[in-house]
Amino acid sequence: MRSDLRIALVTPEAAPFAKSGELAEFCASLPRYLTSLGFKVSLIMPKYSTPQIASLHAASAFPEISVPLNGERVKASVLRAEQKGYDIYLVDSPKYFLRENIYGPPSGNYLDNDERFVFFSRAALEFLRQARLSPDVIHCQNWPTALIPVFLESHYREDPGLRSAATVLTLHNTAFQGEFPAETLALMDLNWDFFGPRRLSLNGKFNFLKAGAACADLVNTVSRAYEKELLSRRNGSELGGVLRKRGKAFTSVRNGLDRESWDPEKDPYIAAPFGPGRPEGKARCKQDLIAAAGLAMSADRPLLAFVSHLSRLKGADILAQSLQGIVDIGAGVLIFGEGEERYQKEFGAAARRFPGRVAFKFEAGPVLIHKIIAGADMLLLPSLVEPSGLNLFAAFRYGTVPVVRATGGLKEAVRPANSRTGSGNGFTFGGYSAEALVRAVRQAVDCRASRPARWRRLMEEGMRQDFSWEETARGYADLYERALKSKRGG
Repeated sequence: MRSDLRIALVTPEAAPFAKSGELAEFCASLPRYLTSLGFKVSLIMPKYSTPQIASLHAASAFPEISVPLNGERVKASVLRAEQKGYDIYLVDSPKYFLRENIYGPPSGNYLDNDERFVFFSRAALEFLRQARLSPDVIHCQNWPTALIPVFLESHYREDPGLRSAATVLTLHNTAFQGEFPAETLALMDLNWDFFGPRRLSLNGKFNFLKAGAACADLVNTVSRAYEKELLSRRNGSELGGVLRKRGKAFTSVRNGLDRESWDPEKDPYIAAPFGPGRPEGKARCKQDLIAAAGLAMSADRPLLAFVSHLSRLKGADILAQSLQGIVDIGAGVLIFGEGEERYQKEFGAAARRFPGRVAFKFEAGPVLIHKIIAGADMLLLPSLVEPSGLNLFAAFRYGTVPVVRATGGLKEAVRPANSRTGSGNGFTFGGYSAEALVRAVRQAVDCRASRPARWRRLMEEGMRQDFSWEETARGYADLYERALKSKRGG
């Protein structure tokens, strides 16, 4: 495995600078671990108007780059900041990125997201070309950067600094594919020969993710179970057909947990340290969390947490329908997150309906989310779709027993608790319904109440799980080698 490769990681978001979901956490961790393996990493993202980006000590890298867009030239600039052994480059264009949100407000997406991310993808390539960074591999993330392989195949095919660069496209969640009207093609300065079912279109629309999946040297997703779901003919996905045609060029690398940031024995945000073999500190963390959340419940009652973006994909709808049943069981529920406006209103109303038993919170920064993962008895992950599940990995390490719907990465990582054999590490349900969720919660609550020794073994089993980023980084290192061999005919 070569460790001297130059990697350009192009992403619409990276924690803590701009975050909407797990992609941001992924892009915060991968560069650091790749750097530890010897790779030279450059992360390229938009310069949004977030306080975290504003606090960066960023200097001008390129005062002006000229970006082709829809037959014209759009001016932008690029700033550079050092971050734990790698460089972050920020594409600055107030017209496209000086906004409060990454993709749009809670009520919906920005209407010009096609133009914004066509521009960003082209700007990233123009910067790499003009700065002569000559990356060996360009690693693209989700639909907002999926057009980079298309641009490399068309406009930059003969560019001396980019023509030998291999591309890897990671599909973190295919529920969002970047579907836009056919007219979006004009923004890319490509002729209509490119718009067809074998190239950029899908169901009559310009589909960013399909275009990238067809053109990238290698495509991957973030768990083996999700890879199988995408390839399955049973889900009827048009994108699945594209991925099946890629054969061995489509694979998976499981996500990892940043064990430096998530360590219950050293976590500065929680009330007391704890770990395998000595879980006593978790009880103090629970008392601290009950107080921080404003819940009126005794510490011997079960406390369930839901930590996620608020959307149907994450199970917010069946959770809202389940709250009465969960409260009737005798549990408290803490819901943490922001997202779609309808769910923010529903959970706010539920907190008023069940005062002291249900709390709905959100605050920027890591403090409260670490307190929740450390202090809750159970983590609810009732997702409709869940490619990976990074919060699940943190819950395991902190002895917080998961209650999950068996889908994607959750199905891969959680083994159902078996009361007869004592095997398993969590509780699962299959059907996507409030009734199925409440049944699984009841099973977990009954286990905790009636079989405390078994419950402690479940906690200990979770703490022993190893979802290390070191293994994940090595997996991506192997992908880069494979992509280069594919690009260069090896």
